[in-house]
Amino acid sequence: MPAKRFVYASIACLLLSAGATACGGDKSGDNSGGGAGAAAPPAKAESIAVDKLSAEEIVKQAQTAMGGLTSVKVDGTLTVDGGKLTFDLAASKAGDCSGSVGTGSEGKVDLVRIGGQTWIKPDAVFWNTVAAKEGNAKSGAVLAELFKGRYITNGQDDPSLKEMAEVCDLIGAISKDDGTTGDTYTKGAAADINGAKAFGITATDSDGENSTLYVATQGKPYLVRMEQTAGAEPGRLTFSDFDKPLDLKAPPADNVIDFSAVKQKLRTA
Repeated sequence: MPAKRFVYASIACLLLSAGATACGGDKSGDNSGGGAGAAAPPAKAESIAVDKLSAEEIVKQAQTAMGGLTSVKVDGTLTVDGGKLTFDLAASKAGDCSGSVGTGSEGKVDLVRIGGQTWIKPDAVFWNTVAAKEGNAKSGAVLAELFKGRYITNGQDDPSLKEMAEVCDLIGAISKDDGTTGDTYTKGAAADINGAKAFGITATDSDGENSTLYVATQGKPYLVRMEQTAGAEPGRLTFSDFDKPLDLKAPPADNVIDFSAVKQKLRTA
């Protein structure tokens, strides 16, 4: 469960098809703190024996624990190709989710996914970025006003919404391990992550770059944070609300626009 795998291609390319950012790999990072606190373990929960386990064994336990979740929340910021992707997203194992993903100066998108259907609500900055990338900067203001506060749906066959929907597979991303990464792990020290006792593990990838995984030492060994403080793409993601039921609601029908209308306006605005 290397930290950098979390930002696999679909997440790093989240806004590529809408023209908002570049797609260039799967590195993680943040120079801002994750906002939500890690969920505290039950008072009577047993602690994992970090003194008796190897770094690899601790990571494996965390991977198993995260893979068994029914839901989780992540927030923080990743640096990808010099640009920031900011997450505030809760997701279920089934791939349903609710929250937002931002790209710094290029805008933010609110996202809801329920039962395979996806709704996105871009902000005005995002629409201006899309218009500029499409070579029609003047249409940005038109699109922003026309679709202000509105959700877009029915684009499941379009690459843009497909990529955005895949962001909801948080649990699959952080628990997957196909054995091809070549990362090595080294035990660190005890830490306190927003009130939860944790233990740090340094993950070193094939390029020699280090990330730190913080695994809860009381209750289930959940991954409560991962961060990279050095290098060109620093970052931090914090995990919380483990197994907390999601409160998902589809946007009201009168506040939803079909994706075909958006594509038409992009061509004519």
